[in-house]
Amino acid sequence: MPDPSQMLLLFSGGLDSTALAALLRPKVLLYVDYGQRPAEAERTAATNIAAALDLPLTTVALGIGEFGSGLLHDEESAALATAPSPEWWPYRNQFLGTAGAAIALQHECSTVALGTVKSDGTRHLDGTLDFYEKLNALVSAQEGGINVVAPGIDKTTEELLVSAGLDESVLGWTTSCHRSNLPCGNCPGCWKRQRVLASLSIPGYTWNAVGE
Repeated sequence: MPDPSQMLLLFSGGLDSTALAALLRPKVLLYVDYGQRPAEAERTAATNIAAALDLPLTTVALGIGEFGSGLLHDEESAALATAPSPEWWPYRNQFLGTAGAAIALQHECSTVALGTVKSDGTRHLDGTLDFYEKLNALVSAQEGGINVVAPGIDKTTEELLVSAGLDESVLGWTTSCHRSNLPCGNCPGCWKRQRVLASLSIPGYTWNAVGE
């Protein structure tokens, strides 16, 4: 595991990146507004969680909205024939990993980490270990020598959160909706958050399977 004191962690304010932030306590958290529909909610969550964890947060805008598709972009493109899942945004993690590496240089970090977890690779290829190994080879071969890692890729969200020991005072700030700044309750992100928090016995959360 790379030294967290030299690490920048991409931080969306979701369950996965929140668990990693608490476990690793990286040098800096980075929130990226890349044109996603729930950007305002994610920024609010990231800001409040970073404050609760007493970790520094940097926010940037990355203008890739024109390249988007899936529920994070609009309803129509979620049905693209090439999409492996409804929320798929083409090459998103490649964009974010590269942008994170550039910001990592500004903070004198040697590593950029993304909050991918074990189940992500079943939904899209940029959630697999093979993708991260190839992205790391590409980025680290360039000036700056930044490494790209996915420290939670062999763990489930539940495993990371149990290890982090977080309660509702922090987890209540998290957001995962793909459609909106208010939880729609009917997208893969909302379903996952509800299921995970219910499994951890967080007050106010129950789960009836609806087909993630």
